[in-house]
Amino acid sequence: MREEIVMPAWKLSSESVTIKKFNFLPSLLATAYLSFIILYQVAWSYVYLFKMKDQFFSYVIEFAHSSYFIETLVVIGAFFVLYLIVTPIAEGGLIYLISHKDSGEGWDRPFGRALSAGLKNFLPIFEANNLLSPFKLLSIITFYLFLLRFFGKEYAVVTSAVAATYLAFSFFINILFAYTRFFIVFEGDKAFSAMGKSVRMALDNLEVTFRLYFTLLLVYVRTILTVIAFIVFPLAISAVLTYVTVAFVKIIAIGLISVMVLFFLGFVSHLNSVLEIFVEALWYRAWKDNRASLGTSSQDSREEEGAHDHDRIVG
Repeated sequence: MREEIVMPAWKLSSESVTIKKFNFLPSLLATAYLSFIILYQVAWSYVYLFKMKDQFFSYVIEFAHSSYFIETLVVIGAFFVLYLIVTPIAEGGLIYLISHKDSGEGWDRPFGRALSAGLKNFLPIFEANNLLSPFKLLSIITFYLFLLRFFGKEYAVVTSAVAATYLAFSFFINILFAYTRFFIVFEGDKAFSAMGKSVRMALDNLEVTFRLYFTLLLVYVRTILTVIAFIVFPLAISAVLTYVTVAFVKIIAIGLISVMVLFFLGFVSHLNSVLEIFVEALWYRAWKDNRASLGTSSQDSREEEGAHDHDRIVG
């Protein structure tokens, strides 16, 4: 499997500059979206667990009466709409580019063709993503933090156990539906049909699917790094505001931390882009090999059935 799937996928993800360029902007949007959601969840959980709701809501009320409140809401709303639209298009386009690169054909208007493939498959990919979104790591983290806020620190062990069970179940669900997007892009299936075919393929090729599933954990590296960053960076800014008394030094320190945040955002976006390409290439190769094996098995079955029919006719 290493020579047939892993090495070609790694070569494709590390050498294809065109695919990296195509996937960087969607990766940047996804990282920014992830950062915003995690920052909100961590901040709100911190406020709720440490009884700082009065102070927090005073800041919210002050912000709501500011002159830039409406503009901020418009920008945030526009960003979320852009993210929701770009993500399915980018996923369909990325799969097309990977298959095109894997075929060995030359590039002819690759961005345009990838955009066309993404647009044609926008609705089924969007629907499949929404159906599977409860089983993504971000949803699990959100659910875990909600349980902590709702039940309090006293039940942290119980809520952690529930979240761990939810995580294990989501692994199984993601394994079953790992091939969904490939059936949508290459066979034109709708979301439910593609999900059904993905389940059948995953169950028929459990060994390959389980051995490849560890690669999905690589995508979680982005989430883990982002969670760590948005715990460390706010604490660093809070420490600067609390303990640094010289205004000039305080401005410099906050400026340096802001530059570090931007650098980290760019680094994680690039890392996420390369990991996504690698993981998608792995699953594409697995889907392609499984599909070829299925076709060979079906052909052998038809030939064997035809031979039996011939024997019955001759007999």
